[in-house]
Amino acid sequence: MIDHLSEIVDEFPGSANQTRCFAHTLNLSAKAILKQFDVPKAKSDEVLDEATQALAELAEDLDLEEREEQETREIEEDSGGDQHIEDYREGLTDEEVRELDESVQPV
Repeated sequence: MIDHLSEIVDEFPGSANQTRCFAHTLNLSAKAILKQFDVPKAKSDEVLDEATQALAELAEDLDLEEREEQETREIEEDSGGDQHIEDYREGLTDEEVRELDESVQPV
């Protein structure tokens, strides 16, 4: 195209404009590709509201997951994990163990 233009137009500088033409062509191509993803202006507020709502819900779910993980970590740190669980039945007589089992009910 550059060679052809330099033959047709006397004042066209030829290959000196080659870089600028390439950048312009690339820019136009990128805009054409991105245009496919544009939201029509009439629906932009509606679509934006739906997208904002969806993002807010995702963020809320992530916040809940983070809080649950943090609480789990805090509980594990406070209790020291399963390693520090004591057996309170140890040292009790058989009758005391039976009384304890009867007094403790599942929630």
